[in-house]
Amino acid sequence: MSGMRTWRVRTALLGFWLLPTIIGTIGFHLVPSRLNPSLPTAALFLSQFVMWGAWGLWTAVIWYVGDRVPFRAGERLRAFVVHLLLAALIVFVQIFVYAKTSVAFGLDEPRGFESTLVIGIRSNGDVFLVIFCAIVVAQMAMRWYDEWQAERVLAARMGEDLAQAQLRALQAQLNPHFLFNALNSIVTLIGRDPAMAQQLVVRLADLLRATLRAGDGQVIPLAQELEFTRRYLDIELVRFADRLRVEWPSGVMPAAMVPAFALQPLVENALLHGIARQTGAGMVSISTSREENHLVLRVTDTGPGLSADTTSSGAGTGLLNLRARLSRLYGEDAVLRVQDGATGGVEAVLRLPFVPEEMGTHRITVGASDVPATR
Repeated sequence: MSGMRTWRVRTALLGFWLLPTIIGTIGFHLVPSRLNPSLPTAALFLSQFVMWGAWGLWTAVIWYVGDRVPFRAGERLRAFVVHLLLAALIVFVQIFVYAKTSVAFGLDEPRGFESTLVIGIRSNGDVFLVIFCAIVVAQMAMRWYDEWQAERVLAARMGEDLAQAQLRALQAQLNPHFLFNALNSIVTLIGRDPAMAQQLVVRLADLLRATLRAGDGQVIPLAQELEFTRRYLDIELVRFADRLRVEWPSGVMPAAMVPAFALQPLVENALLHGIARQTGAGMVSISTSREENHLVLRVTDTGPGLSADTTSSGAGTGLLNLRARLSRLYGEDAVLRVQDGATGGVEAVLRLPFVPEEMGTHRITVGASDVPATR
């Protein structure tokens, strides 16, 4: 747990031990001690403050240990053993704090070590153990609440990221130049190739429908993401005509989940800053591979490269937003690099944790949180 709010709550809970101190003082006023009935109110309050105030110290110790040895999956047995030993130590010490304070203020008779321990366990051992457990449970409840709040914020941010990604994808497809060129190509084809014109209209409609019905899933199957990208490039192939060639992944494609609309900004970046800036024909290549526990997506182009166009360095809005989405989904386990290619052009490499496609309807662990991976 962290943050000013958490520490304010903890400070308030430490102050809670003033309540039993006050109640204990009132109790001795109503029923004075047989051994010292004339004990002043200030002395009564001080005795109760020492007895109950010690639990403020124990609370801080329990929280310190609980923060470092929390009850979490895979650590519960270790945490149980540590807290059990801590409970035995605190109950043992508190018995003597209670006894010695009572004797010091004349509220009880002095006893030997063994008698103090045995009578303390019989009289207060169960109460002290319940108090210890209550403190541990309170800390666990605060931690779970903080994690629940953090997960809600993370889910809200990722939902906003996805909505923005869908909007950017739709805006890219409705870009006036893109749409004008697509429609102009359709008009040109109507006279000389009506079948192709009709096919292009269908492709444009399919692309827009695919964008709108992508849903709210944070991750989708790689095959679906590639199909969406294919529909986008089908339109761009008409726009660039013989100036563009697309190379698709070959071989067996990994059955994995990827962030929705992850390839769109990479391909759009390759077209805008690569193919569109060269005079001759160019190629965009898309490849997928699995490297141990990671999925690697590559988009390369044969454009002028980063040295000739600083705007393609990966600092564009689309790529910045994609990096933000990757950080929220996978933490530091996802990496996006945009660099000059080995043989020219630009290479964008997206490296993700490999999540099998069969986990698409389950929750996937991302960083420190679990995020729904619905399709």
